[in-house]
Amino acid sequence: MKGAVVDVDGTVLRGESVVEGAREGLDALRDAGVRTVFVSNNPTVTSQGLVRRLGRTGVETDGGSAVTSATLTARYVDANCAPPVHVTGESAVVEALRDRGVAVTRNPDEAETAIVSVDRSLDYDDIRDAFEAARTAEEYVCTDPDSVVPTGDGEIPGSGAVEAAVSRAVGREPFVVGKPSGYAARAVLGTVGTSPDETVFVGDRLDTDIALGENVGAVTALVRTGVTEDADLRSSSHTPDHVLGKLSEIGDLL
Repeated sequence: MKGAVVDVDGTVLRGESVVEGAREGLDALRDAGVRTVFVSNNPTVTSQGLVRRLGRTGVETDGGSAVTSATLTARYVDANCAPPVHVTGESAVVEALRDRGVAVTRNPDEAETAIVSVDRSLDYDDIRDAFEAARTAEEYVCTDPDSVVPTGDGEIPGSGAVEAAVSRAVGREPFVVGKPSGYAARAVLGTVGTSPDETVFVGDRLDTDIALGENVGAVTALVRTGVTEDADLRSSSHTPDHVLGKLSEIGDLL
């Protein structure tokens, strides 16, 4: 293995705390000369914000070696969609769009592209605006499919929950940018700079982290420090190549 694509929430961090075994696992990757890229479906931070979040907990990163669904979504929209863009979500998505020079509007009737994402201050007016934008915009995009996300205080609703409400109302499905989309997989491989057969994808979720690696034919490793239970492993259509109790076991796998 020359590269590792490592999930963050539930794999390395839970809230602002480092998951047990994560430091040892990251040290093992570094000692083996494996280039590590952190990839998160969390759209409430940009890639730069994720680097800072990891740094606050003492987790070292290399330069641009972190990717979030906010930054991936801005990249996708910049290359494939027309402005102006209406965003239902938090400031990180807007920041990532503006960093790329993409025009953003608060008026849903003006939008050529509608983005939906998790917003922890969401109210009914926001849902109504998202509905209007998604109904009339040429392009309809969701940052990531996560229905719930792990935090230091337990699980909370994620972008997938917001998208489900909007899509149910508008009768239209969005293009989902984040893990496990093929778009995300290709973008991440471009960041790590390795081929699929020399890259291991590591995470705690079968339907995003493991599916992401499966989409490009890479080696996959599930860690049991996040949301996946025994019943999930038995019933899922996604089968990891390896199951680890925690990230520290990655050294033995290598």
